[in-house]
Amino acid sequence: MLYAILKFYVGLILKLFIKDIKINGKENIPENGAVLFASFHPNSFLDGIIMNCLVDRPVWSLARGDAFKKPWVKKFLHSICLIPIYRISEGKENLSKNDETFEKCSQVFRDKGQVLIFSEGLCTNQTQLLPLKKGTARLVVQTWSSDIDLTVIPTAINYSQFTRIGKEIVLNFGKPILKTDFDDVELTGSNVLKFNEKLKESLQNGVNREFGFTSWRRVIYYLGYAVNFPLYFVLQLFTKSKTKGTVFFDSIYLALLVFTLPLYWTLLYFILSWALYYA
Repeated sequence: MLYAILKFYVGLILKLFIKDIKINGKENIPENGAVLFASFHPNSFLDGIIMNCLVDRPVWSLARGDAFKKPWVKKFLHSICLIPIYRISEGKENLSKNDETFEKCSQVFRDKGQVLIFSEGLCTNQTQLLPLKKGTARLVVQTWSSDIDLTVIPTAINYSQFTRIGKEIVLNFGKPILKTDFDDVELTGSNVLKFNEKLKESLQNGVNREFGFTSWRRVIYYLGYAVNFPLYFVLQLFTKSKTKGTVFFDSIYLALLVFTLPLYWTLLYFILSWALYYA
């Protein structure tokens, strides 16, 4: 229930945050069955938010494990379909917890659900694909070898820029990668490499800078910009000062909009009502 409410509300805010978006290959996503979105990762947790708001069925997203330290936070994040994934930078002692993460993903796949994983294993505001880690390939090959029918969708989210509101986005869903594309799906090093090579080729085709398109979405963005400009201006200055030198500008900016726009609209309503009453 909470996931559905947030998906609807944040989806509305995204229409004010994004100037325009173009989606290619959405027909490649199965209407049902287990799906793994293996994604390019240029823009922190905004990537996951966009995927959850634009894909029809719920998506479980793998997120950095250090965000799950407190029990109440872990419970909340789980309620909105987030699963922790631990990197060596978060401590070698935590890497064993990824076994539990893989098991959770396997359960989602057995229940014919969807999971989002960022296959580069790290995030920078890049415009080119980084080397792929082995985690995605191991998860996929392990799932296939367990006789779970899983469809892998290579996913590339491309941004026109990273440091201000009003960006254009191209979201490319590649052709599905299936178990039948491989002769052998035993969990071996060579099969992991074969999968990564196929995934890399597809993701590279989806990473592009083809912007300049237009659609009806721009109307909503420009109307919102005209009404909300004072708030946008303040948040822009604040977020830039707090996220300088990091990849979190867009993510923090959007999070602040989610919380402050209702307050801003309420204040605007009372100001206009007062002005009209005393006019």
